[in-house]
Amino acid sequence: MADAVTFAAVIDGDTIETSAGTVRIIGIDTPERGECGYDEASAALGRLVSVGDPLVLSLPAAQNDRDDYGRLLRSVATADGTDLGRVQIDAGNAVARYDSSDGYPAHPLEVEYRAAQTAVLGADRNVVTSACQGGVAPAPPLGDSWWQTYSSCTKLSRNEVGHPTGPFNRDDPAQTAIYDWFAFGTGNNGDGDGDGLACE
Repeated sequence: MADAVTFAAVIDGDTIETSAGTVRIIGIDTPERGECGYDEASAALGRLVSVGDPLVLSLPAAQNDRDDYGRLLRSVATADGTDLGRVQIDAGNAVARYDSSDGYPAHPLEVEYRAAQTAVLGADRNVVTSACQGGVAPAPPLGDSWWQTYSSCTKLSRNEVGHPTGPFNRDDPAQTAIYDWFAFGTGNNGDGDGDGLACE
């Protein structure tokens, strides 16, 4: 069963909001809020899809329709066939999880996901992304990452040291890292209307 929907928002690295409701991507697990790699996993999805983009949700045979939180359980692909779960696996942002190896229903891509994963589960069963292994946090973007000293667009707008206050365009290579920080990294959704501009 496959359904065409539109993308609305990134919830975290393995969960998105769509026109059909909240969707938990089948077969992967990414870091939780506050854990190393959370921001990077969330930003990775935000770079792939924009608000209003078409997506295809698939429910493999024998899979549960919803999880314990009421979220739809689906494989998710872009209109051109890019599988969001595989992207997170390939980027080292996710482990293959919640499949037949864990006692959950099998899904068609689980063997492929497990073979490709470079992230691992930590001692407390948390996801340790490739960038976070060895206790090393992901490297910040190249150059002076001044924007990371601000936890929201509001705080940035009050700066008195001459830092630009936005808007920051997702599609401008010189502003992408700044956009990602305010849209996904602070937890304050600096692109609330999803138009590709943060801190308007």
